Amino acid sequence: MATRQRSITTLPYELLGEVFTHYASVCPDAPIILGAVSHLFRLVAYSTPSAWSYLKLSDGDGRSKTALWFAMSKACHVDVQIQMAEVRHGTTNNNTSVVEVPAALEALRSHTDRITSLCLRTGTQAHARAVLTAIYSDAVTDGTVLRSLRISAAAITPGPPPAFPAIPSITDLETTNVALRGLPSLDLARLQRLRIVQPIISAPLGADDILDLISAAPRLRRLKVDARIADAAAVAHETQFLPQLVELHLRANNIDALLDRFIVPALHVLHLSDLDGKRADASDDVGAALHRLLVRMELGNGDVKSNELRVFELVGVAVERGNAVWERCVQRMKAVEVFSVEEPCEKEGLVQDEVAAVAQTEEPQARPIIKAGFCFGFGAAESDFAARREGN
Repeated sequence: MATRQRSITTLPYELLGEVFTHYASVCPDAPIILGAVSHLFRLVAYSTPSAWSYLKLSDGDGRSKTALWFAMSKACHVDVQIQMAEVRHGTTNNNTSVVEVPAALEALRSHTDRITSLCLRTGTQAHARAVLTAIYSDAVTDGTVLRSLRISAAAITPGPPPAFPAIPSITDLETTNVALRGLPSLDLARLQRLRIVQPIISAPLGADDILDLISAAPRLRRLKVDARIADAAAVAHETQFLPQLVELHLRANNIDALLDRFIVPALHVLHLSDLDGKRADASDDVGAALHRLLVRMELGNGDVKSNELRVFELVGVAVERGNAVWERCVQRMKAVEVFSVEEPCEKEGLVQDEVAAVAQTEEPQARPIIKAGFCFGFGAAESDFAARREGN
């Protein structure tokens, strides 16, 4: 009996449409590319609205591309990527220079009720503001469904950063090479996830600017900072109370000064990567700042309680055995399940010995099982923690 030959063209149209949709998630122009392969592929591509739910616009794209994508995607939400390398400047009636936004971007104004994700790559922050202003304004913000916004600028220009239009629906924000002072104007009342990335070659961020941005996001639950931090003046600074923050990642220098600014009573996951971890007394500085953070966590809103820290990971700082500062930290981590350090000493460090000793002093039913060890690579502990939590 002859074996029947099967190929992708024999798949049901619905399943083939799913394949096209997955391809479009990595190559937004997939519907056009696949539609040129054959009559069958064109039929499936043009009858699968979800395959058109990813739109990429760049220099040279016209209004017709935006119109085609939103027409073919029917009622589906659309993820939009915008890459604006070249910017044209025009002048107003009073000879003021303004950025001219391509027609393809202005066409997005009528579809803000379907754009759920926007990734914007421009030359400067001013260009990013011009694009967002062309798409969003006070007249259309009430119907916006934008949840995720990513802004990446090639360079930070000197002078006061321009303010962005208000987009109150944002819950996830990521910035790269963007001055932070202009971001609160986005209206971050619903923001839950924030990632701040500043290339090493760029100017360092000020701790005050970071705290001011965080204060504009009262519902923040996850914060990641990957940047150099400017040296803080030797004066007292106000702390920032973040009652809902459960996850904090800091990859920076001056980590101890930044930690001293946080009050995070609900923190579960803490990752620290010290870019200046080889300096003298780095272990004591970071350990002391961590201990102060743990004390503030226990105080919470004024009610004394145990902290809820479950995952702690330290990268770039060697923790020596017998260090009294770190012994005090371990004693306060009564709920910890993962404790990892990237750079241990030649001998067994205090991590395994001290955490195990603390576990033995507690009643078996009074705390979760503790697994301690060294995990190499920033973020390794988080994946291990998540996997074990799902298995429980």
